[in-house]
Amino acid sequence: MITDEFRQTLARVREAIYSSEEWSIFNSVPAGVSRRPELDAPEEYLDFLLAADGAIMGSVVILDRKFAKKSQALISPGMVEVPEDPGNWFVVGKVNENPVLANRRDGSIWTYPDMLTSWWASRRFERVADSLAEFVSEYGLGPGYLRITGSTESDQWWQLLRQLGDA
Repeated sequence: MITDEFRQTLARVREAIYSSEEWSIFNSVPAGVSRRPELDAPEEYLDFLLAADGAIMGSVVILDRKFAKKSQALISPGMVEVPEDPGNWFVVGKVNENPVLANRRDGSIWTYPDMLTSWWASRRFERVADSLAEFVSEYGLGPGYLRITGSTESDQWWQLLRQLGDA
């Protein structure tokens, strides 16, 4: 659930990113859209767009409204294998090059965590969070970043999180 506290965290991270030219080159948490997009997407993702129109947090990306619409082709038949009807899924982002999907029925977040295999060939498709806000808080803005991305502690985004005290 996108709470006021979550929105404040995004604003704090946005401010930190734009305080450094180096951090703002490869990272962004843009301001949210002014009105709810007309997009066939999970409610929490639409709420996220009101807080931030996408986010690039190092190797963790939440798609902006423009790319979200285009990215749904990734779950068409013959592309990403999902355990249920492809219509039950919505691509919300990516970790490295692995798509991150929201289950439309319960809002849970799933991805292909095997960093040694291309996502389209991966046999592992796992639930990583109960909600989009939990996923962003844990893996984009929190201590799970290194684990889910396979990055090292010298990663630029990780250094920003450490400076903010979130890692």
